[in-house]
Amino acid sequence: MLAKTADVVSIDFESMDEWRAWAAANSYRMRDEALAEVRSHGQANGVIEPLTGRTFTAEQIEWNPENMRESGAAAGLISRHRATLLAIAECLPDINKYETKIYGAEALTEFALALRSIYPKFIGSEYAINEHVTRWLYPIPSEDLTALSFGDETFDLVTTNEVLEHVPSIDAALAEIKRVLKPGGWHVGTCPFVYGQQESIVKARLDANGAIIEMMKPEYHGNPMSEKGSLVFELPGWDILSRAKAAGFSRAFWKYLRSASYGIAANDTGGVFVLCLRR
Repeated sequence: MLAKTADVVSIDFESMDEWRAWAAANSYRMRDEALAEVRSHGQANGVIEPLTGRTFTAEQIEWNPENMRESGAAAGLISRHRATLLAIAECLPDINKYETKIYGAEALTEFALALRSIYPKFIGSEYAINEHVTRWLYPIPSEDLTALSFGDETFDLVTTNEVLEHVPSIDAALAEIKRVLKPGGWHVGTCPFVYGQQESIVKARLDANGAIIEMMKPEYHGNPMSEKGSLVFELPGWDILSRAKAAGFSRAFWKYLRSASYGIAANDTGGVFVLCLRR
């Protein structure tokens, strides 16, 4: 169920050329104004959570003007979380609360808890680096996104949020996500996106023996499973869309979302990009 509002900017971009043409005419010219609108609306009226229509008051929300994408927390959900929820509602307009089967590559996050509270057939997992961590996680399953344990055509939706950049092989992960999705099913989620270039940036890789080879200065992002954080292997560019097509997805696009009512914004482009892939 989508809590509809009138101020949503939602555009599907299938190529960098499409994005650049639109951005030249709209995005950068309106960016500062759009960010101010989202922040001021949230401070005055609160925000709406897209899937359930829950409204959070201004007092419940914290905005960081320097990082709108990662702030605006309401019940633990930030701007990019709400963008992902909105993208889910748009990609799966007939999503069934009791029947839709969802896999999320996270289980210990506020986002995972939110989906679990809405959809009984949601299952989330974490990645365990060894058997000790696997036992600690139990009954939460440990899954490797490049070698999932689930059967073929199991899920209606797979969601990955800030995960793909930490996978040693995005192509292997895309193939596995496609495999476990039912025909017509969707992947919806976010990751750092190099929207200004076609090629992805490979920062690290594994050699034939599984050892990490750093191609650039190592970069780590927060991880609830590790104080050190998770190493970034690759920052996707626009070529991830053609790679998704090569993995077997029938549609692949970046959905650009911005909304004052939903509290969705990002500093660099005004809106949040969500990777949407349909089997």
